[in-house]
Amino acid sequence: MRLQTAVLALAAGGLASAAVAQNANHFFAERHSMVRGPYVEFAERVAEDTGGELQFTVFTGGSLLPPAASLQGVRDGVAQVTYHAGTYTPAELPVANLVGNAAFYNTDPMVMAFASTEFGLTNEAALAEWRENGIVFGGGYSTSEYVMMCNTPVETYEDIQGKRLRMAGGAWSRFAEFVGAVPVSIPSSEMYTGLDTGSLDCAVAAADALDSFSLSDVVTSMNTLAVGNYYSGFEWGYNRGFWQGLTPEVRSVLFDQMAYYLAEHRVEFDADVEKAVSSATENGMEVFEPDQALRDALAEFVKADEAVLLENARERGLENPEEILADYKRIVNRWADLLSEVDHTDVEALAELARTEIYDNLDPASYGTE
Repeated sequence: MRLQTAVLALAAGGLASAAVAQNANHFFAERHSMVRGPYVEFAERVAEDTGGELQFTVFTGGSLLPPAASLQGVRDGVAQVTYHAGTYTPAELPVANLVGNAAFYNTDPMVMAFASTEFGLTNEAALAEWRENGIVFGGGYSTSEYVMMCNTPVETYEDIQGKRLRMAGGAWSRFAEFVGAVPVSIPSSEMYTGLDTGSLDCAVAAADALDSFSLSDVVTSMNTLAVGNYYSGFEWGYNRGFWQGLTPEVRSVLFDQMAYYLAEHRVEFDADVEKAVSSATENGMEVFEPDQALRDALAEFVKADEAVLLENARERGLENPEEILADYKRIVNRWADLLSEVDHTDVEALAELARTEIYDNLDPASYGTE
């Protein structure tokens, strides 16, 4: 689907003075919480706050760039800003995939959205990776916790044996194998078809997918085991040439709005999960708590998998994965502390924290211009 939304074009650094619509890309549908606020409303508010100097045409549902092409597409200027899930480009984004596959270290989605943003904006290895890929990192995100949504009952460790689970690749696929299941790596857009045709037994994803991907039509049960959450890549990644042509004043507007929608999308995402699960259970979906054997297996996996994460990172060319992972954990722990006393439903308070603790520390005149 194509959404025409006026938001400002560029006024400085050799860019045309007339307002020209720039392309913003997200491969989720427009109704998804990571699109309707952080892309559709974001575009409108940036336009308003810059007086019409910058305009984005928002493309959703993969209509401009499919999931696997979003990184190359923004680098090549097909889009000026895009969402990208790092699982599709492990060779190009070894740092993002290292920390993204450490998804079981802390599964609080609010913590991980803020921590992934600070890490992507400040860690030297991450910043070098964005530069190498022609990207200016704008901000991160996190899905809600992943659960198992199935077309057959999966309650216990025994139940999961041999089940075909849609996984996001990486650590999630390794977890499936660890517990005796069969991982199937497909895009989220293919979960419905897999469950409907029987090529999948369960889709492992955030439970808002019951609504946003219509999985409630083909799911009969859900297991609440928290199988990590996803935040690898970026919610906003900008084409470097585009970013470097913006004035510091326009970049400041983008910082302000990314801080707001970093918070807004997390609050809305969790609200969507609650509504989707409530509706599905009212319509007959069973909800299972995992048995102790399944919980124990997850704990054993998390402990064992860190060595695999580090080895995979070294194989992809990272010379210091231990240092990178240590910095990631430091930032995660910092945000666990910062957010411990904040109402996780208060968008304004959360957005202000994002501004004061993250974006206000960036220089709009120099960030992304190296």
